[in-house]
Amino acid sequence: MNCLAFVPRLDHGSLYLVSKLHRSLMLSPELYQARSLMGCTEHCIYLCLSIPSDPFARWFAFYPKAPVNHPSRLLQIRPHLYQPPEASSVVAHGWGIYVIGGMIGRKRSSRVFFLDCRSHTWTNLPSMGFARASAAAGVVDGKIYVFGGCKKPNWAVEVFDPKTQTWDALPPPPDDLNSSSALMHEIALIEEEKTKKIFGLNDKGDGLLYIPSQGIWKTGNSDTNELRKGWHVIDNVIYSCVTGGWILWCEASDLEESAVGMKWRQVMGLEDLRGTLCASKVVNYGWGLPSLHLDGIFPGHKLSNSGPNMLLFWDSPANRKWEIWCAEISLQRRKETGEIWATVEWSEAVTTIDYPLHRPRHCKILYSLSFNL
Repeated sequence: MNCLAFVPRLDHGSLYLVSKLHRSLMLSPELYQARSLMGCTEHCIYLCLSIPSDPFARWFAFYPKAPVNHPSRLLQIRPHLYQPPEASSVVAHGWGIYVIGGMIGRKRSSRVFFLDCRSHTWTNLPSMGFARASAAAGVVDGKIYVFGGCKKPNWAVEVFDPKTQTWDALPPPPDDLNSSSALMHEIALIEEEKTKKIFGLNDKGDGLLYIPSQGIWKTGNSDTNELRKGWHVIDNVIYSCVTGGWILWCEASDLEESAVGMKWRQVMGLEDLRGTLCASKVVNYGWGLPSLHLDGIFPGHKLSNSGPNMLLFWDSPANRKWEIWCAEISLQRRKETGEIWATVEWSEAVTTIDYPLHRPRHCKILYSLSFNL
């Protein structure tokens, strides 16, 4: 087992073909535990793309440290034919990715799918009790909590236990906190004083906090600036994209209700990317809205992370194709000013998508997550 732990992930496919025993060993939890203990894990970025003229949501595994010409550096994963094309809640837990709910033909879905990132195979999991789209979701103490995304009076919280593969319903928020809009357009999982909290910001800009360990609901801060999109949490700091190619940040404590409100500040050091990010249209805003119209209003760059570093995605035209770019950015908070400064560690085109023949629609990134496997 220890010898196999040193085999690069990109070569696992070749070992699968040797024998059933080798395939079983390469997919075993013990192997990945050994890789972690021996410091042999490899970083991988999982991207889910909506490609013009393709009816399926397409997942890819990107290995940034692999040789540039390696045929499996960007690996396309077999799609799940029933994954909703938009508005799912996606969380990473254990060895894989959970795709929860979403919109299919303007109808909410209750279905849940699991992508095993070791074998790149799909599993259908038990459905939720309520159909949801654009729900808030987060992993707390090994369980997946989901709230919002469904119509009243079904404004319930559900929790999924991956060990027992079961869903349980929890009490909804009190009537005085129960907003008329349950569509959570921004989601953040934060931690304060070792207590994890799930924050959801609905389409009206109203914030709602849920503390799973205590079963408590709280009113969160509001944020009515519609041009601030794509929230992402890195080391308990909230980052967001803004029209004009900017990236902003605020403290996790700003999500708590207060008279002051959220204090957003600019991430410094990324001025050279502004022009490129302004032209990008790689973000999907979905819900059957006119994409070309939204592309001209909302920010078109997308955030993710690799550990403490930020991952930034954008697109760029090149010879009648769309190139999707990724940059890994280290972040440093300067004690003397309190500012957060960014440094681009690397950037490159991850993949290239052909223009559709009928019109140059952009490819969209639906979801992005990173793993060390």
